[in-house]
Amino acid sequence: PGVAMASLAEVYGVSQVPDYITAAIPYLVVLLLVEVLVCFLKGNKGHKLNDSLSSIIAGNTEFVWSKMLLTLTTRSLEVTSYLFVYHNFRIESLVSLFPKESTLTWVLCFLLIDHGYYWFHRAAHEINAFWAAHIVHHSSEQYNLSTALRQSVFQTYVSWMFYLPLALFMHPTVFAVHKQFNTLYQFWIHTQMIGTMGPLEYIMNTPSHHRVHHARNPKYIDKNYAGVLIIWDRLYGTFQAEEEPVVYGLVHPLTSFDPIWTQLHHIFEIGARMYSTPGLTNKLGVLYHGPGWSPERPHMRLGDPSLLPPVHYAPQVGPDGKPDPLSNDPDMRALSMGPALPAMLGLYVTIHFIVASGLALGMLPMSEHLPSYMIPSLGLYILLSYSAFGAMFNNKSYAFHMELTRLLVFLVVEMMFWVLYKDEFVFLWYRVPVSDGPHMAVDRPLKLLRAFYLLSVVWIVGRYATLPFFGDSKKKKKAE
Repeated sequence: PGVAMASLAEVYGVSQVPDYITAAIPYLVVLLLVEVLVCFLKGNKGHKLNDSLSSIIAGNTEFVWSKMLLTLTTRSLEVTSYLFVYHNFRIESLVSLFPKESTLTWVLCFLLIDHGYYWFHRAAHEINAFWAAHIVHHSSEQYNLSTALRQSVFQTYVSWMFYLPLALFMHPTVFAVHKQFNTLYQFWIHTQMIGTMGPLEYIMNTPSHHRVHHARNPKYIDKNYAGVLIIWDRLYGTFQAEEEPVVYGLVHPLTSFDPIWTQLHHIFEIGARMYSTPGLTNKLGVLYHGPGWSPERPHMRLGDPSLLPPVHYAPQVGPDGKPDPLSNDPDMRALSMGPALPAMLGLYVTIHFIVASGLALGMLPMSEHLPSYMIPSLGLYILLSYSAFGAMFNNKSYAFHMELTRLLVFLVVEMMFWVLYKDEFVFLWYRVPVSDGPHMAVDRPLKLLRAFYLLSVVWIVGRYATLPFFGDSKKKKKAE
């Protein structure tokens, strides 16, 4: 089947469609860094290291899951199912009406994909089992461009089905292009740096509209599901304008930065609720009703709005007397994630996050030269790294021991591969022998990385030995 689907991708030209999302990553990173800089210059606390880095880690976790631990990638699941339906069930009379060369076809595909996204997004909020595949995106208690990257590893297993009706008549290449553009559009609306946008607010999904969607204010719950066009919310009665300062996050906040728990916590919650709910019908109801549904109020499919907890914030208004989302200080909200890391430990985590993520990106292009177990093994190591970072963000008592174990695992495994393969193979670089000195291309960066990890062991042990890991020095503490 995999070969068949690959051949269908060739037949219908899908394999020739550029990966626009991957190509856009450098530009998205630049925009994110610009936003961080603007927040810093304005004295705005719109970014907190633990929250923003956890959002990026969630996106990277989805990447590691789909690209390194599974053979069926996120993009290919959507495209493969689409190809299967188009190849076997397309309606030729409709296909002839919408040729891929037609401008009308491209416009129609844009509208239909955005419409399909609206219904997927709405179902992801109003069906508890689907909410488990989307809740990760809403678990941040801040709202910035990093939030756009906070994705669930399970969402693709839900979203693909909402686009299959298009496969009855819409050419796969047109679908593959528009699906990526629909996703890319939604990046920039995750920001507080832009207020309202005048007449565009009536048609387009804007930062203001999407801030409402990410709110946990009772009046904003289950509103503004749009991807690109807000007209769908206006048409189906789910539109809500931004009228009061927004408090971001979940109704029942996630109090952990652990990336694995972030992905899985609602699945465990559903299991616990099903176990404690009496009756088979009610147990199934926990799955297909809204997240707030309970058998005590069976007629309220989405739950009882009166039971939503109130939010607490410091109302701040602009010169015109209206709520000003740009001045709504995140520190005044009911943040539940705990204190920030000390500056040096925060810098340490940031640098190691960049190195760990770089390993993942650097290894994939050379995967065909590596043993089959190498990429999945590295994927598991990256997840271990992200969990160690989460433990530090959570101020866990075992964070030091977990981080030290992570560093030693890297050094031991890297050295084992060097001893076993010597000049033929090393852990991080596949050596291509050249006559003018193969060691120049391989050993120097390898030794540099090895030295970096050794110095990290020395630094982390020294900090643990001389300072409380998350606080002031022992000497200072004794003096006090």
